[in-house]
Amino acid sequence: MSIVNPNYRVDPNLKDEKGYSADIGVRGRHGDILNYDISVFTINYANRIGTILQKDTTSPNTYQYTTNISKSRNWGLESFVEVDIWKLIEGGGSKMKLSVFSNFSWIDARYVGSKEPAYQNKKVEFVPDIIFRTGINFHKGRWGATAQYAYTGRQFSDATNSTTPSNNGINGMLPSYYVMDFSADYRISRIFSLSASVNNLSNHIYYTRRADSYPGPGIVPADARSFYGTLQVKL
Repeated sequence: MSIVNPNYRVDPNLKDEKGYSADIGVRGRHGDILNYDISVFTINYANRIGTILQKDTTSPNTYQYTTNISKSRNWGLESFVEVDIWKLIEGGGSKMKLSVFSNFSWIDARYVGSKEPAYQNKKVEFVPDIIFRTGINFHKGRWGATAQYAYTGRQFSDATNSTTPSNNGINGMLPSYYVMDFSADYRISRIFSLSASVNNLSNHIYYTRRADSYPGPGIVPADARSFYGTLQVKL
């Protein structure tokens, strides 16, 4: 493996990761009114590959070092539930749909069994504790619309879980963030349909990663509010 970026280095004795995963859950439907899927899981790795912040012995700079950190253990819960409120009130024969949905994930991912105290029981990089999405779906006749809110918890970019950003901006915590989106569509005919959407409706300022090369190094801001419109033709 060849790395030319001085901010990023790889252990020449890097070993393959080995592990296993297991999960158990339940899923089901109740007509067109309720749809659900709930499960718990665990993922275990030996020789987990991770990144740590190292001091350069030949300069005052630091660099990101990829190596086998230790064993890691992930376990958590994932769930999806959707309820059609309109059909619940009016009955299953209703032609209008007004449903509320929710997707929730809770994950505890940590390094375990490490001989290095700096990594022991620390969070695995880029694994947020909580991912939560919820929204409303509407559909009646030729009209349809969806409003969604998504939240992602904070994450760490290195195995030591450093919260103070490094000088080059590569390491440090990634704060939690949220995004709201809205979309709507109208079917004009069997051939033509219109759709429009607004992403990041609240124009929330956030970032999701720290890049060690282009377009970095440093944080990479996410997209601001954006609008899209589409005319679809089916022949």
